[in-house]
Amino acid sequence: MLRSGWVCPGLAAVALAIAFLACGSPAAAQITHADSGDAKLQDQLPSNPAGAVERARQRVSDGDLAGAVKELALYVAAHPKEIEPARYLGDLYYRQSDLPAAERTYLAILRFAPGDKETHNRLGGIYAVQDRVTEAIEQFQKSLPRSDSLGRLVVLHRRLGDLAAFTNEYRTRALDHPSEFGDQYNYGLILRNERRPLEAIDFLQRALALNTRGCAALSEIGSAYLDINEIGKALSVLQRCLSVEPNNYGALVNIADAYIEQNQIAKSRAALDAAAVANPDGSEALVDIGYIEDLQGHWQGAIQYYLRAIALDPNQRDAYVNLGYDYDEHHLYGLAEAAFIKGLSIAPSDGRLHYLLGVTYAEQGKKNLAAGEYERAKSSDEPEVRQAATRDLALLQRS
Repeated sequence: MLRSGWVCPGLAAVALAIAFLACGSPAAAQITHADSGDAKLQDQLPSNPAGAVERARQRVSDGDLAGAVKELALYVAAHPKEIEPARYLGDLYYRQSDLPAAERTYLAILRFAPGDKETHNRLGGIYAVQDRVTEAIEQFQKSLPRSDSLGRLVVLHRRLGDLAAFTNEYRTRALDHPSEFGDQYNYGLILRNERRPLEAIDFLQRALALNTRGCAALSEIGSAYLDINEIGKALSVLQRCLSVEPNNYGALVNIADAYIEQNQIAKSRAALDAAAVANPDGSEALVDIGYIEDLQGHWQGAIQYYLRAIALDPNQRDAYVNLGYDYDEHHLYGLAEAAFIKGLSIAPSDGRLHYLLGVTYAEQGKKNLAAGEYERAKSSDEPEVRQAATRDLALLQRS
């Protein structure tokens, strides 16, 4: 069965998974007034933005998301012009699936800090999850040059049907401005997100030549080499990046993937643990740690990491893929279906999710449903998914 970029074999939290996947985490009530308990709590809050965020993050780590939201909301209400605490509060609302509260919080930031790119990126994610494509594109454009925003824009323009025009605009910029790092780098990123890794490497190398110590370009080149299974080259450029920025989150995650390909599991886990420290809110590291748990036969532990990744980022496609895969492998078909369907609610055209949902249906004898999912998967932008879907659809039709 095809997984999220890997092919591998392979509940304690079944109740949690059912609750989360069926209806999301409980939404926190919007705080509109303070009672006597809140006033007492207000006196105990940190007096600076970094302390407020760290306290909330610690509460989340301890499993008290609701408490973190309540405390941070009180702090933000008392300090309405501090960006970091307000942005983190919006992130916590997002984790609770309280999208209206998250949107209101981000919009409040942008009213007094309209140029804050991080907040525009977060707001774009809110709109993307709600299928508000045009609004999401507008926000991601305002968040550039964030590299993950370009990846999101590729997905959204594909959904909108104008990806070719979007890509050509960046291609023209790259060709017209060969000495501009940003133009070469951005077009390389777009090509990589369009699964054109060889072309991506060309333009990312051009960007690197303009900034030889540019860790961002090195990390993306390493990722592109992983896409074409050039593991040695990937390791070389990623190690070069980490020599410049030892705590670069993207490079740490990418080098962990390279180590997995070489079956150097201990090195991979060490890199992922470092990535989790570098970015406690990074969901990609948790997905990869879950995958390592799967490789070692600890599928129940893997599920915990995938659920944690989804809690951090409900838009984390690979977590849904791997979570559903594990459930399917252990014949927990209802949970597998829920995982894949939830993933498709945020990535409706994702071929891999359609294919895996089709496999789950087929294993239960739901032939018509399986055929429909295989048909949808045949339009995937991943060649191996298209091939598997075409093959399995033909087998299903002959059975």
